[in-house]
Amino acid sequence: MVLDLLRGKKPSKEAEQERRRNADILDLAMGQRAKVHVQFDEKDTNLTGVTATVMGVNDAAVLLELGGVSGLKDRFLKKNVTCFFRIIERDERHREIFYNFTSEILRIRQQLDGPPQIAVAFPAALNGAQRRKSLRMRPDFQQFSHIGIWKYEASGFDINKPSVGHCHFKNGLAHIDNISAGGLRFVVRRPHLKESALDPKKGDRFILFLTFGDKVPKLREEYWLVAKVNNIQPDPVSGDLALGLEFVANGVRQPESSKVEWSKITDNVIDDLAQRIYLWHVALYRDRGLT
Repeated sequence: MVLDLLRGKKPSKEAEQERRRNADILDLAMGQRAKVHVQFDEKDTNLTGVTATVMGVNDAAVLLELGGVSGLKDRFLKKNVTCFFRIIERDERHREIFYNFTSEILRIRQQLDGPPQIAVAFPAALNGAQRRKSLRMRPDFQQFSHIGIWKYEASGFDINKPSVGHCHFKNGLAHIDNISAGGLRFVVRRPHLKESALDPKKGDRFILFLTFGDKVPKLREEYWLVAKVNNIQPDPVSGDLALGLEFVANGVRQPESSKVEWSKITDNVIDDLAQRIYLWHVALYRDRGLT
């Protein structure tokens, strides 16, 4: 529950609406027990890997219970932290929405029988952005002008016969569950699994070809990718199959020869794809009045 949100006088109707919206989002994060990634300023400490859970929200502060650290010294009082978290909108599209905010530590509480807690100032703003390298979202099908996925065999693959083609996505026989700059998760429906005799195993490779509906200056319009199957999740009820893929190679078509030149992906990230996905997020937040 959002506590005492409107007790104080607000400078404007717009500020009141923004504060209420931010409180609602934080309240939802608390209700979903969303994992919060807490990032300290590098000039203050080299402490990393700290997570938190939202335990309370009022008009002055957000109470966080920390994980990944046994205690926090008083020298962190008045220091700023940046918090990243995700909520799930359980509408018909079941979308993941990512936020971050930077705020000052107001209080530190060391619990004898539990993890430490900190109270940070109620954020002045919630920003629509996740940590760039792990930025992930469920895209609209309309954001792609073409999708093709081929199971890679030692003998190669037939470009005219994708294992999962654009028509299968268009007709609801497959969908992309989420995508990041390092991989994607897609679901193949049972009817197409039977028709195609697709039976992937962990470690198998797939070739992906993606093009996008919107042209963005300085960003590629097409992507050739090699991806490795990291996890497989069959649905025992529907018979559908979800595949988690990690991008391992990035291909760029050469304009002179039209041949694809491949390179290994470093740091598990395709930088320009990360930028495109980030722009999708910005557009999504703008639609929600958050930017």
